[in-house]
Amino acid sequence: MKQIDKFPHDERVQVILRDMDDSPHVLRFTREPLGLPRHGKIKKVFLFSTAYYSYMLKAKALSFYARWPNNQLIVHACDRELFIGTSKSVSNQFQMDKMTFALRKGGVDENDFSAVKLEGSCASYVAQVESWMRELAAEAREGMGKVAPSEIPDVNEDARKVRGKGGELKDSDSDRSDEEGLSVWTRAHQQQQMLHSRPREGDIAGLLQKAPSRYLQVTSIVDGEFTDYSTLKSVYMNNGEDVLLADLATFVQENKGQVEKLCERYYPTFLHVARQCFFISESDAELVGQELSGATALVRSTVMELKRATEDLNVSQSVNNNVAQVRSLLQNALELAEQLETVEVRLRERKLLAAAVSLKQLLQIATPLSGFALGDYVTQNRVPKIAQEIFTCAVQELNGWFRLLRELSHSIGMAALNWKGVVEPGCVEKKLHVTEEAEWWVEVSCASASIRRAPFDEADGIAKILHGAAMQEIFEELGCGAFYRHYYTESRAQQVRLDLYDAPLKTSGVSGDVLVADMERYCATALGFMLIEDIVHHVTNPHVQSLMEILSMWEQISHAVAARVQRVADALTSSVSYSEWIVHMLRLLRRFVNITVDSVSCARLNPGVISRAVETLSDGIISTCLQEACVGANEAVLCDTFLPLYPRDMEEYEAFVSRFYLDRCKHLELPVPSGARIASGVSLPYALAVPKIGEIAIHFLERCHSIIEVNHGAAVWQSEYNNADEMLLKYLSVLFRTVTGTLQERLTSISDREIVLIAVYVTSCASMSVIISCVEQQFMLAWPIDYGGIHQRQKLGEPQLLKSSAALFEKALQGGIERLLTALIAAADIRVKPTADINYWKQLVAISSGATASPSTGTVGDSYEDRVKKGFPEAIEYLIDLIPVLMEILQISVTRSVIGTAITHAAITTQSNFEQAIYSGCGETNASGFSVLRSCVSEFERLCAVHVPRWQERIETMISGISVVQRFPLRPRQVADNLLAWIARKEAAMAGAGVH
Repeated sequence: MKQIDKFPHDERVQVILRDMDDSPHVLRFTREPLGLPRHGKIKKVFLFSTAYYSYMLKAKALSFYARWPNNQLIVHACDRELFIGTSKSVSNQFQMDKMTFALRKGGVDENDFSAVKLEGSCASYVAQVESWMRELAAEAREGMGKVAPSEIPDVNEDARKVRGKGGELKDSDSDRSDEEGLSVWTRAHQQQQMLHSRPREGDIAGLLQKAPSRYLQVTSIVDGEFTDYSTLKSVYMNNGEDVLLADLATFVQENKGQVEKLCERYYPTFLHVARQCFFISESDAELVGQELSGATALVRSTVMELKRATEDLNVSQSVNNNVAQVRSLLQNALELAEQLETVEVRLRERKLLAAAVSLKQLLQIATPLSGFALGDYVTQNRVPKIAQEIFTCAVQELNGWFRLLRELSHSIGMAALNWKGVVEPGCVEKKLHVTEEAEWWVEVSCASASIRRAPFDEADGIAKILHGAAMQEIFEELGCGAFYRHYYTESRAQQVRLDLYDAPLKTSGVSGDVLVADMERYCATALGFMLIEDIVHHVTNPHVQSLMEILSMWEQISHAVAARVQRVADALTSSVSYSEWIVHMLRLLRRFVNITVDSVSCARLNPGVISRAVETLSDGIISTCLQEACVGANEAVLCDTFLPLYPRDMEEYEAFVSRFYLDRCKHLELPVPSGARIASGVSLPYALAVPKIGEIAIHFLERCHSIIEVNHGAAVWQSEYNNADEMLLKYLSVLFRTVTGTLQERLTSISDREIVLIAVYVTSCASMSVIISCVEQQFMLAWPIDYGGIHQRQKLGEPQLLKSSAALFEKALQGGIERLLTALIAAADIRVKPTADINYWKQLVAISSGATASPSTGTVGDSYEDRVKKGFPEAIEYLIDLIPVLMEILQISVTRSVIGTAITHAAITTQSNFEQAIYSGCGETNASGFSVLRSCVSEFERLCAVHVPRWQERIETMISGISVVQRFPLRPRQVADNLLAWIARKEAAMAGAGVH
């Protein structure tokens, strides 16, 4: 099947239209086939309509089914069903309902197409077909008032005749008839003969039987209403005049019968008229002649009078035309004068736009009168002068408007910077949670977008800008639009050069607040200038400046602002409030560029130049803040006494402890007392430098966040935001690395005798991991990125992002523990030093035996008993007495480690010194000397047996889990046996040598 769009031009469709004597123009047709229930099947059919008839054709071969006159057409759609009938077959709504019911029930003859039921693919398509068929029916009924009812043939009746004539014809719907039936021309021939029964039906030699195409040529020529002259042209071009004449003769011969029938029909009328004429007498005829002669004379005289009246009328009409022309000329002149007066009045009232429009109307009125003196005077004299006056006044107002724009630049920019309205987009909010078990996490919630309205202070100024921009219409009416645009561009370029590009800046001898205020005024002027340009661009047509000119202007303004910012920053370098001023300028620049890029909608402005200037300033101020933080942290460490911290009230306890959750870190074993004991007086195990360093780090982080100032709702994404998180983490690492270096220097300045200071140093280093966790918390709260800490529990004292910084303090902690252990060992060594002298042990033997030997080796100022009690007992007692002191400062594991190691070292050193003293005392060769040595060994064994259990018991009550309690490092019995055996061998050796 051909494409559906070519359906109206299909040859088979045109043949049917020609055979049916219908118009060849198809107005409407169905683009999709409809279903016709027939013979138990659904046949696909097409509908198409001309201006007079609607047709139904079979879709397969485009064979003819039925035709309905449009003026009798009745269409009804119900869901996917379409019912079609005529006013003869369906006379009223009741009959239509009966037809619809009958068609649905199948009670209608399938060969009767006066009323049919069709089915569509969808209800909407069926409704569309119903709509245009009803429109065609309505149009056809409107035109039927001009046609007699007898002239409308019953086409369906003729179609039934076509189907019934000639016996039982085969159904045209069968598939076989489409392939084996008669040709389209033959079927059309038969239908034409049956539909138009004429006397030539029996004429075998008829023109139609000869050739249908030749018959069509003849009918196209003899048709008086639709004569087709192209047929004559084609006949002439093909040299077929003889054939056409023969066809015309045949056509005339065939139509004689119709003429004869027409004469027979009106013959009685002719006879009646003839009889009336027959009965007219001669006298009547003469009377008629006389009457006709008189009438003729009367007509002649009347004609002469009419001729004279006509001449008078022509003269009268000429005079009337002249009077009308004069009246029209006077009316036009009066209208011209009134319009001229209107223009002059509006010009005096300074209504320039109205005057320009009226001047244009005046010129239109005066142009037709330019052939007269008044029109020539107006067009050649008054119109140019008035136009010049309007132009001069418009230029004066334009200059005033330019001055207003320059004045409004600063005020509009300042109003935009200070506008209190806020458009906040939806964002993510974070909340910190810390448990009593020292676990913490960040909870995320979403905050809805919000808008806070506020009036704009310079709304009146914007109205003035709009009013001034409307002057463009004046120049456009005067034909000077190009002058307006050029004049505007030059004037605004001069203003921006004076106010921004070449604006003076004095930096020497000017205070910081004056410089910052001047910078704020400069940014407000630049912002106002760009906002005004955007407003003017939107309200002018054609635009006064192109987008490229606006972008170029913004580029120059950006460079000017960046250069001025750098000069102001350099001038503020020596100011005490340098950081404060720079932060203020950063916020000013960010607000300036955000408002400009968000508000200027005529072009997409590039904030790159100013963003780079902001990035340079922010990097410099952050570096300055880092230096200040490092200096402050170093001063906090160097100036600290490293004594335990004593909070005086709950406020100080909150600042020193709860602020950093140090009281919740039980897993770190920090001996931090509860806040409930603050009234009785408590001491904190770390130095004041610990909370100071935490405050300094958090303050530095807050300053950095305020400088970077991430704004998610701004159209400009700050360039310094890129990798800023890594930069801040590195800055924090530098800060903590500086602190650890200062701590190590401070440790070297502490004497070994200051055990408490060293212990406070150790605990301070251990507490710094918690401080670092708190700093990391603040970093994650302020930064919008999820670093794996969102909804993930972490431990205080185990930072993840600042793990390297915590490792530095772990290293410092190990150094402090080693230094503490070294100090304890040094103190123990000093106290066990006398045990290396044999006289010390001899004096102990003498004291235990009750003798009062003379202290031959005693020190002046020391009593005998005090001197002999020094040594091993003093060292152990000293270390045991330090346990409660260290437990209040150090972690319990560190206390166990250093005390156990120191006691072990003291015991081993005592044992080594005692053995060395015995070995050095064997120089005496008499028996009494060996006896004294044996007494010293016994005294050593007795001393250990008396003191060691008591020391173990004391240590057990003070601290649990220390190794010296279960297994004291000194084995006195084994040492005594070894020394006694050595003395015996020595004595035997000396005795053998004496006997010899």
